[in-house]
Amino acid sequence: MSEQQFADSLGVSRGAVQQWEKPGGTAPKRANQARVADLLGISVAELVSGVSAGGRGLDVRSEVPLVSSVEAGNYTVIDNFNLLKPYDTIPVSVPIKRHTYALRVHGDSMVSEVGDSFPEGSILVVEPEMTPEPGDYVIALNESNETTFKQLVRDGGDLYLKPLNTRYPIKLLGTARVIGVVREFTKRFR
Repeated sequence: MSEQQFADSLGVSRGAVQQWEKPGGTAPKRANQARVADLLGISVAELVSGVSAGGRGLDVRSEVPLVSSVEAGNYTVIDNFNLLKPYDTIPVSVPIKRHTYALRVHGDSMVSEVGDSFPEGSILVVEPEMTPEPGDYVIALNESNETTFKQLVRDGGDLYLKPLNTRYPIKLLGTARVIGVVREFTKRFR
């Protein structure tokens, strides 16, 4: 099927289809995903995750909801395969799962003059179903149910949440729990 035939079958422009196929391009809008999946003969889950039921990877970009830090603390209400609330969405290039979400960085605790740096306004793609390992950038939920974005580090037998900005202290993970691993990050200017 040509790009034009594919676009006509979906009721979208040929340019939209070209964007979906282009490396680094956009994903089909959520409203179009069911029709695209049906035309391709795959499920919406396969389309948005980029992995077919047979286990082969698909070169398809998808979108995840951009949530608030409060919603991130209750990420299980997010269902990428049956999203009810009208969220803004963020295109991603990593495989996603049912509860994958995006979160906006607030503050400067993860800004560094050397190495990785995450300035305020950056968008993080977070996978809550991934097991965190020392060195990962993570979202943690403290005992007050507040979310924080830090690097998980191990010193001796203890785990710590480390900011990249040296003006902030490193804190023992303690009773806080990691609720997601950062998989991807972007910075939008407009």
